[in-house]
Amino acid sequence: MSFNSKYTPTSRLACVALVAFGVTMPSADASGGLGFTYGVYSHDSILGVDHVGIDGTGNPYTGDTQCKRKRPILCVNVDGSPRPNYDVADGQEFYQGWAQGHYTTTLPISGSLITSAANGDARCATSFGVGWRMAEFHDGVWVQGMNALNYGNTLGSLSAWPAGPYNGGGHTAWGYGHVRQDMRLWVNVNDQTANCWNP
Repeated sequence: MSFNSKYTPTSRLACVALVAFGVTMPSADASGGLGFTYGVYSHDSILGVDHVGIDGTGNPYTGDTQCKRKRPILCVNVDGSPRPNYDVADGQEFYQGWAQGHYTTTLPISGSLITSAANGDARCATSFGVGWRMAEFHDGVWVQGMNALNYGNTLGSLSAWPAGPYNGGGHTAWGYGHVRQDMRLWVNVNDQTANCWNP
């Protein structure tokens, strides 16, 4: 790796990051050099939750953002938090799943430096502690009939969030937090080749 004057700071930071995580840099060729991201649909300041997901741009099949770009990693801590009563339209439960925990984001990082799902998880854990990992496309779980009145823990809920088992969802999810909305966020999709570490 050469260090010319134009790219010296970035290149050195990349090397430091790679050494710190004990990995070598692969060629980030996922679907033509694209990785998968989420955007933020909304933040509910009353419930304290974020709604994140593909948001019109994310593509879990081919990726949607150049891996050379710097974006934050969306991290999640699935701590078993019961669902607050955000509203869900009838029949849309699959697409409005509950992450059962909290979201936050790392500082922006080049997608090409996230060399595996485990590496993404490790970056979240290093930044925020045990229990944090890279968010995944299927994190949201759902219960038939959950809505603003049913299957939640908010005052006035007619039925509590059950102990499980849950149905697995996708495309979007809700979680506690207030993450940045000015950039798209790197997210893992575990059953496709749309990640920056996929060949």
